[in-house]
Amino acid sequence: MERGRAEDPSGSGRTKRARWDMPDACALPEDPDVFRWHKKEAQDQRAGLSRDEVDQREAARRAEAAREVERLQMRRAARERAQAERDEERARRVRAADAAAMSDWAAREDEFLLEQAKNRALIRVREQRAKKIDLLLIHQLWWERVPRADDGSDSDESDDGMDVALTEPRAFVDALTPQERDELRTDLASLVRWEKDARKSGVWRDLLLLCEDRARAQEDAGPRLDPSIVADIDALLAEKSVGELEALQASIRAKLQSGEPLDVEYWESMQRRIVVWLSAARLHAVHEVVLTNRITALQRRQRREARRHTQDVAEQLDVPPAPAPAQPDAWDAAEMEPRGLRLAELPWDEREQPARTWPEQRAALLAARRRVLAQPFVPRARAWAAPPQPLARADEMVRREALKAMDVAEEAFNEDVSLAAQAFQWQDKYRARKPRYYNRVQTGYEWNRYNQTHYDASNPPPKIVQGYKFHVFYPDLIDPMQAPTYRVQPDPEGNGETVLLRFSAGPPYEDVAFRIVNRDWDFSFKRGFRCSFDRGVLQLYFHFKRLKYRK
Repeated sequence: MERGRAEDPSGSGRTKRARWDMPDACALPEDPDVFRWHKKEAQDQRAGLSRDEVDQREAARRAEAAREVERLQMRRAARERAQAERDEERARRVRAADAAAMSDWAAREDEFLLEQAKNRALIRVREQRAKKIDLLLIHQLWWERVPRADDGSDSDESDDGMDVALTEPRAFVDALTPQERDELRTDLASLVRWEKDARKSGVWRDLLLLCEDRARAQEDAGPRLDPSIVADIDALLAEKSVGELEALQASIRAKLQSGEPLDVEYWESMQRRIVVWLSAARLHAVHEVVLTNRITALQRRQRREARRHTQDVAEQLDVPPAPAPAQPDAWDAAEMEPRGLRLAELPWDEREQPARTWPEQRAALLAARRRVLAQPFVPRARAWAAPPQPLARADEMVRREALKAMDVAEEAFNEDVSLAAQAFQWQDKYRARKPRYYNRVQTGYEWNRYNQTHYDASNPPPKIVQGYKFHVFYPDLIDPMQAPTYRVQPDPEGNGETVLLRFSAGPPYEDVAFRIVNRDWDFSFKRGFRCSFDRGVLQLYFHFKRLKYRK
């Protein structure tokens, strides 16, 4: 067959030129650098396929190949995502295991630090160089101790280093100096961080709250309420239990949310004070448990020592020890007392001594034993030491008043005026004494026309006295129903600018006077005037009348 021709399938004998050899006026010259598969083209030509059909078949093949490549890429991407997820899950499990190990190590470290703190406290208490936090740690160790019944054995938990005098927590915090309180706050913050038991950690949080409350009371320069009102709130809440305080807190919260007209500042202040007294009440309950545990431990120790002493005496006398009495108050004269002697058997120098019959002696001993058993706590016998002298009642009142926070414009005012020799009708019967006092002076700026002209807020004028607060203490009045009085007298040395404020009371106190500014008083309650005598304290608060100036 002639190349480039094909027979007509209809049998007409005609031949037609295949498309492969048809001239194309627009065909581009063949690029020698492009590969052409001539055998494949010849095979397709023999099969009777045109160029368009071959191109379509190649296009379909390339499209299928592209789709296959896309499917392969998708499967590869899926495998890579699955591998990445597996790697991330593996890394997450490793991180979780590491975090659990670290938390376990941190918990064990905190537990170790807490145990070391308790051991150090015991050592320092044993060596009589205890810090404030050590006493609180001993207090909690007594609280954590579970009392157990006396089984008659001589084994008992060790009390070495724990037999110290423990004060009620709030009184303990109130007695601290500012430096001791700051140090205690740092130690308590560490204990709160180390302690993982929520019940035990709550005790440290309550103590920390009391320390912060005492610090605010001494450092706050501007209390929102008058200190006397805060003192009245504290006196109201001091005697309430935990349940009563929680009920009062809920009622105040409901009152504040009710929307009814009320003194919001007062009730919010009471709500804040309830939080403090709730901590104090919980700590008081802890202290009660501590006292109970200490009494139980002391009773077990005394019974153990009594059994040991009885056994030693029995061994010395070579007799079997007597069984313990069924009741603690049972008395057996035959076993617990030596044989009595008749009067004729006594030496002549002992016959004149007072004597008791057996019933009288038994009643006296039983009464003494009941007095010992009724005591809340019997301390261990120690070497005698002179007890510290307690502060006088007036000194304690002055100390408490000095610890109260001052306003930013207040200063101490504790210089009295020497009065002439005083004579009283009762001075022959009672020793006269001067009362103790703790006073404050209120100062501020007076913006009169001259000060408005020559001064401004950045360069204020000198301060002037605007009022006074007097606290005079009479704790030992013979007649406490007769309230002290005050009166204003001319000052012989003041030239009319100052006067003497004189306080008088009954026996055994002398009069005391103070030199104050001679200005008119403002007796309105709104301006803070107060004159009261309660619990041995005379309080006199007053401000001077304000003078209004035109700008």
